[in-house]
Amino acid sequence: MPTRSNEQLCRLAQKGDTAARDILLEKNLGFIRKIALEQYRNMGLDENDIGIDLDDLMQEGSIGLLNAIPLFDAGRGMKFLTYAAPALRNAMTDCIRAALGLFEQRMADKKDGPGFQRVYLDDVLSEDERMLRIEAIADPHTQTPEQIYIQKEQLIELYAALDKLTAREQTYLLYRYGFTDGIEHPLIGAALHFHLSESRTKKVEGEAMDSLRGKLPWWF
Repeated sequence: MPTRSNEQLCRLAQKGDTAARDILLEKNLGFIRKIALEQYRNMGLDENDIGIDLDDLMQEGSIGLLNAIPLFDAGRGMKFLTYAAPALRNAMTDCIRAALGLFEQRMADKKDGPGFQRVYLDDVLSEDERMLRIEAIADPHTQTPEQIYIQKEQLIELYAALDKLTAREQTYLLYRYGFTDGIEHPLIGAALHFHLSESRTKKVEGEAMDSLRGKLPWWF
């Protein structure tokens, strides 16, 4: 079969061409692996053994891509991978969620979880590092001086409020929203990191966010 685009292969697969379907899948295994690796790291699976590995995520992603084929409408002008990417991620997330449920059955859900060691904001970001992050938002080409000033003030107030939280609240929010490693982790990733159930993690997050709002000024 001559070299064809993803969209052309998808149209052939929609007409029942199994060879085109297989070529489409094989052609995009690199894309599937990229998303699987992204999910694997963002969810913290490289730090937590819950019974699934990168190959499992790739398999689920492959199924997600195949399931996207009959639903794709090339007439809308969208690229096939753009359309299929959410299906891949959702399939992988469902796989992780299912594995997490089994993991929770094997492990007692402790009140705070073993991951809530004391972490101080100053240990994560020094005063100089905080100011560098605050300065980094100031792009004179895209924002007015007033917008830059407001954003800087908001970050200063946010850091001050984080300093006032309990150890558990601060540790959770620092990890969840990427203060510790520069990566905003999804809820399931935070659950895995702190060895909590998904429902418990939602509760911890709700309490932490409520507490943070209470420490912020009224105008924030």
